[in-house]
Amino acid sequence: MQKTFAALLLVLAVAACSGGGQIPAPSNAVAPAAVAVDSLAAASVAQDDTFAATSPCGTARIYVADYAKNDIEIYKQGVANPSPCGKISTGIDAPEGIYVDGKGTLYVANFLSSQITEYAHGKHTPTLTITTATPAYDVFVGKGGVVYAAEPDVDAVAEYAANTITPLRTLSINGGVYGVATDRKNNLYVSYLSNADSLSHVEKFAPNATTGTTLALSLPFSGEVKIDSANDVILGNRNNNDTLNVFPPGATVPSRTFSTAGNPVNFALNKTESTIYVSGLGLVQALDYATGAGITNISTGLTSPSGVALFPPAPY
Repeated sequence: MQKTFAALLLVLAVAACSGGGQIPAPSNAVAPAAVAVDSLAAASVAQDDTFAATSPCGTARIYVADYAKNDIEIYKQGVANPSPCGKISTGIDAPEGIYVDGKGTLYVANFLSSQITEYAHGKHTPTLTITTATPAYDVFVGKGGVVYAAEPDVDAVAEYAANTITPLRTLSINGGVYGVATDRKNNLYVSYLSNADSLSHVEKFAPNATTGTTLALSLPFSGEVKIDSANDVILGNRNNNDTLNVFPPGATVPSRTFSTAGNPVNFALNKTESTIYVSGLGLVQALDYATGAGITNISTGLTSPSGVALFPPAPY
């Protein structure tokens, strides 16, 4: 009787530990924590990360799109020179701009597949896939969950109502669109390379408007555009010493200019707007948003970083 009971306990213990099979280790593991999270993500497309404070990534996170690796690397905020604590790869194809909204939903502009994939809070597989008319370079989400997609090949911005895959409207722009963002009043800002003078400009659209107003500022060639809580316009300048520029409302010259590691096309502010994360050549820099001073760099696990986003997001 004792032998039978012991055997039963052994069977139950083996079953509980097996988990349905051995989980393979990822080829690009960089730390024990990354091995555990990445292995689970690879083994199960239904993995649910609950964003619990006890998880390796914590609750405040940095998401970095890697164009060459076809994935989104996840890092914990507040860590110097962090290593990845997780990743998302399902549905990712040459990602460019990315965005995370206040609910934790991740939006990815997949350039080569002409798709925008959405990942609900903590999910590693798409909950919605939008097929865009042409490759989307940037993505942003405004009030009411409206998704804005920058489509440079057709000089347009496509708008999608929340949880839909058919455009609500399409805005025609006089040049290739590389950045989209909204401010706190839900005005839309569009960064584009003008067909008229081959310079980058920003056009501002009131909510639901189809005709915009061009702001009196320009740069040789910018990428994304972001708006902070003071309505400053933030633009990178990859053709002039690789700078990041902050333009106050109505200004034609920047009030602050930060040097970067190069090619500052994509960037994102943290929730308190104290730190700006700038995606550059081989790394992401965390800079003090007031002074431009370097705080830390993110490079481990990255090959060709493109879009960067944070959770919780900035208040714009």
